[in-house]
Amino acid sequence: MFNCIKILRFEVTLLFWLLALACTPLLAQPAQVGGSLGSSDRNPGKGVRILKVDQGSPAERAGLQPMDLLTRYGEFEIVDHANFFAARDAYEKSPETSVQVVIWRGNTRLAPTVPTGRLGIDTNEYNPVSYQFDSLMQHINVTLEIPEYMRDREFKDSYTSPEKLVKEARALLDRAAEAGTLTPAQLLVARIYVTLDDAPPEDLKKQSELLAQLCSTQPDSYIIYLGQDLFFEKKRYRAAIECFKHYLRIDPSDVSIRLNLGVACYHQGMFDEADAAADYVLDNKLGLSEHGFLVAYQVKAVAALGHRDYLKSIFYAEKSFELNRCTFDVSLVQFAAAQIGDLEKLDDASRKFRQVLPAEYEKRKYQVDAVKAFALAKINQRDQARQLILKWKDADRIEGKLNRYWGVYPGGSDVVKSWKKLMKD
Repeated sequence: MFNCIKILRFEVTLLFWLLALACTPLLAQPAQVGGSLGSSDRNPGKGVRILKVDQGSPAERAGLQPMDLLTRYGEFEIVDHANFFAARDAYEKSPETSVQVVIWRGNTRLAPTVPTGRLGIDTNEYNPVSYQFDSLMQHINVTLEIPEYMRDREFKDSYTSPEKLVKEARALLDRAAEAGTLTPAQLLVARIYVTLDDAPPEDLKKQSELLAQLCSTQPDSYIIYLGQDLFFEKKRYRAAIECFKHYLRIDPSDVSIRLNLGVACYHQGMFDEADAAADYVLDNKLGLSEHGFLVAYQVKAVAALGHRDYLKSIFYAEKSFELNRCTFDVSLVQFAAAQIGDLEKLDDASRKFRQVLPAEYEKRKYQVDAVKAFALAKINQRDQARQLILKWKDADRIEGKLNRYWGVYPGGSDVVKSWKKLMKD
């Protein structure tokens, strides 16, 4: 979960969307929800596109396939995800156990009957403007993953600042609102999504107002879908937190959502809330899997680090490392040990790192030396610290790489500050 994230190629996703658009007519103006099932002979060109059908799912048993366009669910015409979830919820609450849906496979209309409830499908909203917006957001998300030290070299000919891309995305949404090419729900979600976690205060205030509107007007199932599958996955942690809190008032025992709340809070520097989320799961014995324990321990380890309780952080990071053998956990032990000048614990963590993950250790030698130099400086052994780092003085963009590696931890920038000071002395 906390490992480095690979840079995605948004061009592949865009190509898939363009292929999808070629399969059906362009979007008509959104219709009102409701009405009879109908029997139109023409593909309406609006709905939700099925991207994936889970094996053994109700959708597979009903014959639904990837690239099918779902345009009606019982008495509900489907135009976006919001009313798809509303339709599904309405039938789940009814006495009905099955519902007829309308799908279009190219220009062929099919009307299978499916069980009410979850179908076991992944979908996107079939709308050319929505696809254009999503392409911009993919570009933003990819850009955010590019390390600062790489922007003026490896990506100097292709890098565009996130701020410029956000401005372009907002302009697209303004045009869509004026032209009516996105539904109100689509615009609401998009304006929340386009706001980055480090946006200016006035933008964050507006996002909070939009999130309150979302939680008060949309189905609970849609809110948690957005919180988990959009905001959390795409690192809009502020938005994800509000969706998770809303849902946990309904189902406080949902382990995965509770733990993801802890992760999101950690990323926002909300260490009390992160710790409380993990404690809730552990204290209430909510039936954790091994992976669940792993996440809970990681959340508690980083929350303790944020609180500068380094011994507690080491305790939970070591428990996590026992389960997962993850670089993140062993590095966390190294950093917490360095903060208290515990060379014995730091060296022990480094030995484990080398034994368990030898290939990764070889790639990370300068990070290991940097954190040990930081520890040595902490206990006033500056000459030894300086000798340790001098062998890296000619390494390419070393400070940027160190900041990328250690900066994920609360206080991790101290390692880089110590490195720079030692190099100057």
